[in-house]
Amino acid sequence: MSSIEEEKNQILYGVSSVLSAPVNFANKKTELKILSDDGSIILSPTPSLDPADPLNWSLARKIGIVIIVTVWSAAALSTQSFLQNFLPNVSERFPNESDSRINLLVTITSPLVAPGELLLVPIAMTFGRRLCLLIAVVLLIVSSVVGATTTTYEGLLAARIIEGLAGGPTDAICFTIVQEISFTHERGLYIGAVAMGQLIVQFIFGVVTNYMAVYVGFKWPFVLFSCVSGVCFIALYLFMPETRYKRTTNEDEQVSLKEWKGRRPLLSNNPDFEPFTFKRQTQVWFGKGDDEYSDFWLIFRQMAKMCADPIVIWVALINTVSTGGMMGFSIYYATMLESSPWFWNAGNVGLISFAGLVAALFNIAVLGYGSDRLLIWYAKRREGKVSPENRLIPLIIPFVFSISYLVGFGFLAQDFFGAGTTAHWFSVVFIYFCCYVSFGGILETTYAYLSSVNTPEMSLAAMTVASVVRDMASFGMSYGITPFADNCGYKTSFGVYAVLIAFFSLFGIPVYLYGGKLRSKLNFTV
Repeated sequence: MSSIEEEKNQILYGVSSVLSAPVNFANKKTELKILSDDGSIILSPTPSLDPADPLNWSLARKIGIVIIVTVWSAAALSTQSFLQNFLPNVSERFPNESDSRINLLVTITSPLVAPGELLLVPIAMTFGRRLCLLIAVVLLIVSSVVGATTTTYEGLLAARIIEGLAGGPTDAICFTIVQEISFTHERGLYIGAVAMGQLIVQFIFGVVTNYMAVYVGFKWPFVLFSCVSGVCFIALYLFMPETRYKRTTNEDEQVSLKEWKGRRPLLSNNPDFEPFTFKRQTQVWFGKGDDEYSDFWLIFRQMAKMCADPIVIWVALINTVSTGGMMGFSIYYATMLESSPWFWNAGNVGLISFAGLVAALFNIAVLGYGSDRLLIWYAKRREGKVSPENRLIPLIIPFVFSISYLVGFGFLAQDFFGAGTTAHWFSVVFIYFCCYVSFGGILETTYAYLSSVNTPEMSLAAMTVASVVRDMASFGMSYGITPFADNCGYKTSFGVYAVLIAFFSLFGIPVYLYGGKLRSKLNFTV
């Protein structure tokens, strides 16, 4: 055998005995080593020698998966929120309905995302992520068709209900998929790309659907979403293999980024693993797994455990208030822009979404990529080790933006709906920018943190709990904002949101300082 062949075999199989050891998912480590003594990046999780391992997939495939889940989830989220841009037109379409019932069309989807999650997440855990997402896309297609063909308030409300259920996997499952295809040192950028990519695509949909609804017809936004959903279904089927993977890696094994890049092209010839053929990549039904996750009800027991975890509850509550404030702001800004003294054309209201586009790019750069660079910076100063709590430091930025925009909008709305405002319309645009820096930044940073402290299965449980609590509670907060503002004033109602954000943000200090010790006592993995 030549020296080249010997070297090739050593690269492929030299660590097979180490990689076959079972994972200890109950370790009590609170820190993770991501840099070697010479400054090289150490990959975590450690990739296997299997070409079907999502960590071993090419960068092009990973980017493709990010694009697919981003466009699909953005479409699902847009169907939930796109009505808010032309809410006055909805009121004109159904003149006999009260303001509360019109607002219900906007807000009803939020609490239904939670039941959708509880229906679809067990499927993702037991039967795989692919099957779960394909089912969700079919539901989205059905809801869009119903919305396009109905002519009654009740029919539109039914379409909105189905849309809410279809949006169940948009957070927890999408971020879990990202966790399964990315390494720790790059996960902030990946999660940021999905979270902020969702907002960017939503903003594009917001502008397009607004013009469609105002100038072409009320049904055409639903036609657009049905077409986009159909394309996403095909793309998911053809280009996104199953990302659920049973990893058997010894926690003491270390593979550098350079070593992995050298051996990855050789994995397709590894006879120890089944070839990763196109037929295998497009397989939909895998049946139940052969481990503990074959239990359909396991996810509910894990979520029950997460409900007792103060860190998960903190993440849920801070996202609840953030989402509630964003939805409350969304109820009013379109009406304000179309009224005196600004008199925006109804078809142009969607252009405000470009402020959100800038916010999304800001969050990707500062809170996504910046979070990864901050992690590397910490590792260089701590013998290559970091703790997941280091990812919480950038939360300071969206917290400040959140308090500022909520207080500012409360005063602006109080003047606008009172004696009348002399402020420029750009004040609403700037508040919109701050709103989405806050909402997107809090979501992106806290979910990146949850994905850093748990295995994918436990992350799925933790993020599902956080999402369910957020969607249910934020619906109540946003649906009640109209009578609250009428009775107590806009300064008071939005000021309450600001106080709640400030209150829960203070809990981030003990989470950062003592989160590692708490996770150690709870046997959470890193």
